[in-house]
Amino acid sequence: MENLLYLKFKYSEKEYAEAVKWYYSKSLNIKFDMVLSIILVSLGSIFWIMGSKSMLNKILVVLGCFLLLMMLFVLYVNPKRIFRQESKFQDEYKLSFNDQGILFETEHINSNILWSHYSQVKENKEFFYLIYGKYMFTIIPKRTFLNKEDETLFRKLVEEKLDKK
Repeated sequence: MENLLYLKFKYSEKEYAEAVKWYYSKSLNIKFDMVLSIILVSLGSIFWIMGSKSMLNKILVVLGCFLLLMMLFVLYVNPKRIFRQESKFQDEYKLSFNDQGILFETEHINSNILWSHYSQVKENKEFFYLIYGKYMFTIIPKRTFLNKEDETLFRKLVEEKLDKK
């Protein structure tokens, strides 16, 4: 079981929050929810301005504001809160990649994770996301690769192992 690649890193709160925010913004219906909340607030406000004394306009505004606040919480508040509360995100990560899987080591974790645990990989310019469930993923910062060759090796290894599914 020869290690093909070794990475060592520690997340910063800002880095972790940005990674989670990007993933959720791509995975959730953020654009739809944003448009819906604006429509609800607008309709409720228009009804109110037109002199409607109906409870409907108040309900529309409250629902629209609530939806908007929920999105802001999920994208901006919750990732930082989770990072601060979960000490495992503040550990130093040591990952060894081989043909069978990933040897995952931190102060709180010592595990050999098989490639079959992961269902897909996503990537942006800053991170790789190894996805293993709905809204469940391992974040690998690209800054941790020593060079472009290691990043390319990782990309090929992950694509090969996850394409077999």
